[in-house]
Amino acid sequence: MKRLLIIIVILLNCYIVLNSRLAFAQSKILINEFLIDPQPQQVEILNTGMETTDISGWIIDDSGGATFYTIPQSSILYPNSCLVFSGDFNLNKTSADTVKLINNTELIDSFSYKSSSGSGISYFRLPDGENNWTTGSANLGFYNSSREQACLFPTITPTEIPSPTITPTIGSDDATISYENIYISEAMVNPETGNNEWVEIYNDNNFSVTLVDWFIDDLENAGSTPKIFSLEIPGKDYRVFNLSSSVFNNDGDSIRLLDFNKSLKDSFEYGSSTQEKSWGRTDLNNDNFCLQEPSYELSNNSCLNPTITPHQTPIPSTIKTSTPTKTIIISSKPIAKSTNYNTLMHQNIISQSENTSQGSILGISTHNTKNNFSLIRLLSFISFSYSLLTIMAVLFKMKFIYGKGEKFSPPFIYSNGKQ
Repeated sequence: MKRLLIIIVILLNCYIVLNSRLAFAQSKILINEFLIDPQPQQVEILNTGMETTDISGWIIDDSGGATFYTIPQSSILYPNSCLVFSGDFNLNKTSADTVKLINNTELIDSFSYKSSSGSGISYFRLPDGENNWTTGSANLGFYNSSREQACLFPTITPTEIPSPTITPTIGSDDATISYENIYISEAMVNPETGNNEWVEIYNDNNFSVTLVDWFIDDLENAGSTPKIFSLEIPGKDYRVFNLSSSVFNNDGDSIRLLDFNKSLKDSFEYGSSTQEKSWGRTDLNNDNFCLQEPSYELSNNSCLNPTITPHQTPIPSTIKTSTPTKTIIISSKPIAKSTNYNTLMHQNIISQSENTSQGSILGISTHNTKNNFSLIRLLSFISFSYSLLTIMAVLFKMKFIYGKGEKFSPPFIYSNGKQ
């Protein structure tokens, strides 16, 4: 009896260990977001597991063709964080295609779509790591649910596709580039007497840009004449344009950034000012500005008070177009320097999804080799539990019968064959 119970306990322990290993064997690496247009295309790989994983040498590919992208060396994915890769992944813009993540010959994850979601609009999982795919303003490098930083280190750009460094000269064709992802970061509108007003501009691209004959202006068709300037701004960095004469009103005004065609690229309004305090953007994901201690060509400081810019209503991030709509298009979110606009950084613990199923929203399907063991484990557990209960029932019945002390003896037979 005791031996049988010991055997049952051993079998139960083996089942628990095996079940745990099956769960651990499931892949934790998946495609969390990708941007098809504009170039360079970008893919965000997320680690929803609790183990650090080296994905160096893995492949990002589409559904056809002979070319593919090899993930560079030293690509380490830490738990609950991501890496963003930029390059030409040959993802179709006008027809259906599939983005794939491959380790050697094993398909780790994939997602199929019917067509491009549009310029600056990406496909992404919402919530992060879950089965549901949707589309929206690109948010690579940040959690899709909370818009907080997900990548804890710089975005990796493939060595075989160098980051473009555009240095246009006046009179060249490059001088007519109307760059996206250029924002007003901070403005000094009420300096001390004798000091200049200035506007700080942030380049949210991974490459250097040269703004040739761009303009800083106040209210449209009113106030001062637009001030022309030219600046070279490195990727993910700031540069300041010092105004030679005063433009902005201390009691409220508008600050507008215009390209060489005087097309609006960014703007904000303020309703008051404090001498030697600047108006600074609080986050790239919205249009909120607040009074801060000046941070000339550095990451913005904290707000001096919780009041945001008057007449500004926070809005969700959307694609930024050439129209005066205040929106955002992202080629890659700030990673190493993303703290410039995120004063409070938290690591979100992402809800882990052990299964990946069919996608929707312009997409066709999604595949993940994180094998869905849930149903198998459930059936296995039910079967094992039923067998265990059957064995225990037999044991209890035997104990009940023999526990009464009844002894078994054959019936007595008379010599004539009768009982």
